[in-house]
Amino acid sequence: MTAINIDIATRGTSLHVTDVIEQRQCVLRTPTPATAEAVDGDSFYFPVDAAAVLNVGSVTLGNYVPTFVRNGDGDVVAEVDRFDEQTFDDGEFLLELEQPVKLYIRVHGSLRIETTGMTTTIETDGQLWVGARSRHNHPAATITTTGEPEELLEVVSALSSSLKSTSPERAYPTLRGHPPEIEVGEELHIPEGLSSPDSGVHIEVPVQRRFIYPVAPLAFYLGAELVPGTVPRIVGEDGFTYRLDGPVGHGPTASGTEFRDANGFEETVARTLKQVLLLDCVTRTEGFYQLDLAEREHVEECVDLDWASLYEGTITEQLRAYLDVPYERIADHVPEWKSTGYIAPTTENAELLPFLLDDLATIRMPAGENVTASEAQTASMFDFARSEGEMTRSTALRGSESRSKTVESPMTQLVEPEPTDAFQTVWADEGMPIGATKASIAGYRNGLDHTPSEEIGVTVVINDDGMADEGDVAEDVYGDDTEFPFDLRVYRNLTTDRLKAVLETEREFLHYVGHIEADGFQCSDGRLDARDLDFVGVDAFFLNGCASYDQGMALLERGAIGGVVTVTEVINSGATRVGKAMVKLLNHGFPLNAALSVASQQSFVGGQYSVVGDGDVDVVQRMDLAATILEVEHTRDGFSVSPHAFPTNDLAPGSQSKTVFDKRGQYYLTPGTLGPFNQFRDDELSTLLEQSNDIIRKNQELFHPEEFDSSSSAQ
Repeated sequence: MTAINIDIATRGTSLHVTDVIEQRQCVLRTPTPATAEAVDGDSFYFPVDAAAVLNVGSVTLGNYVPTFVRNGDGDVVAEVDRFDEQTFDDGEFLLELEQPVKLYIRVHGSLRIETTGMTTTIETDGQLWVGARSRHNHPAATITTTGEPEELLEVVSALSSSLKSTSPERAYPTLRGHPPEIEVGEELHIPEGLSSPDSGVHIEVPVQRRFIYPVAPLAFYLGAELVPGTVPRIVGEDGFTYRLDGPVGHGPTASGTEFRDANGFEETVARTLKQVLLLDCVTRTEGFYQLDLAEREHVEECVDLDWASLYEGTITEQLRAYLDVPYERIADHVPEWKSTGYIAPTTENAELLPFLLDDLATIRMPAGENVTASEAQTASMFDFARSEGEMTRSTALRGSESRSKTVESPMTQLVEPEPTDAFQTVWADEGMPIGATKASIAGYRNGLDHTPSEEIGVTVVINDDGMADEGDVAEDVYGDDTEFPFDLRVYRNLTTDRLKAVLETEREFLHYVGHIEADGFQCSDGRLDARDLDFVGVDAFFLNGCASYDQGMALLERGAIGGVVTVTEVINSGATRVGKAMVKLLNHGFPLNAALSVASQQSFVGGQYSVVGDGDVDVVQRMDLAATILEVEHTRDGFSVSPHAFPTNDLAPGSQSKTVFDKRGQYYLTPGTLGPFNQFRDDELSTLLEQSNDIIRKNQELFHPEEFDSSSSAQ
């Protein structure tokens, strides 16, 4: 059965619930061959895109997932632990399971749930229904604007129309929705019905893009209207105001009409957003999901707030209480932020705002310095020295090739953005950023227009026999452990015509190994310049060759969504180490940004790679919403484990996660680092690593759970 994005179908003794847009799938096993008959989803307490009634009374998931049991009134009556068995007498129940596809199981009859740490089984002697909702997040409309600051006040105000709640539950990313798209055009047009919710809050701000852009994420989250003002400040009901112009630390009742400190404005706005979101996450534990949140315990040691009253209060009442707390008091408990954007105050960059706000990114004016290629390679000196005379992934040092075209068309200026405290730094200004993501409105929009296929198509191109090592690993690893249909194609030593055909073929991912110059891919009969192509069919890519930035940007302009490129020449041995790590991480479901963040630490050349376009693109489905690395250390008392949850398209500020390594079973705000959790014995650690099924890092080496031997790594 198909409804919108979701397909529910039986295949023998398995039930496949598939999100055909996002290419995500949940597989439930049944004791006997089953049938699924399409039904209306209105009987589910939550909205679903598709639903079916089954002719069996038992289903089993091949992994443990956090599971909430609700009664017919929608109230939570139980939460199922990793090792648990719970039974309920006849009644109506709704089970909510956190899967790559949002999954619901409705039961009318008795209910038994059993979890073994590795499986989750649901049984009933009555009727069983399955419902599912896509996590696909798509703008509902497009706003057109000339980009003039006066218009942008109205435009940004309308972006919060995507909020699905103005309660503290809006801290959940799924309840914020994707803001409407923005397109620069000849006149302002805001479709009917797009307006900020009635939150009782507005934000006054000077009518300049350098103030409007940074305050946009805060206005979006609060559902606040932007209005002209001399001094940037939040204005609520009953005379509440809170100044945003710095210096950081001024109280909410400060008055005056003179601008305090323009340099403190961006930091004050960012801190305000982070503080409000953190305290909303604590307050929401009094609401729909009354969970044991670790941050609540920590925050309560620093502040004295009545969470139950705040949950029932207005946004103004919440802000008054939240912002009366000095930021420094709760700073250590603010979750690690997903993105910070350095966004130039140009008209064109208004089109980036919806995508940055979807991540709840903080926004600043560009700050960084221009650097040379040799300065960018400084961190790679050890690798160059140790590998003196070794081949690079450029043709320039091979003797037989000329660099004349590159000299005539020098690479884009390198720029090193000022460090941020976010996982990802996005650069939307002139220059090629080092260690940051180069924003591309074309890439983001290509992602919205993505056409799904029935299988995950991965192409590996090895265009130089001297780099076959990495290509062989890619050929062996990609698609070796995925439930979703997978099609791997491997090509070697392609001509320009054949590489052109490969790039134009619709595929989810391209892993290219070979020589690249600013003016093209080196092929057996010459170079192919991606700028000469009319279109490309590849969605995401990893161009593991020298100075592949320009070719990567050309792929984005012609249809791709996001990719990983190099910004300078890279030594082959270092590039191979990075490439092999990328294969392991991408095949485990890591998106581009998270994969590169980990893989770049495998070599001294890692700092010479950057993401272009949408860094949330992934190749295969993850088991969990987070992409997690388990940092394992050997201590005097056994082993210590620190799970590091990287952000993904499904994991943004306001998300929460549990880990098998926490014996208390608490929830933690993610993305970020959980733990450390200590004192695990060899046998205990091995069992838990198998249950988690996450990639392990010990002494900077990466392992799959089945590869890791704790007893041999104890030294």
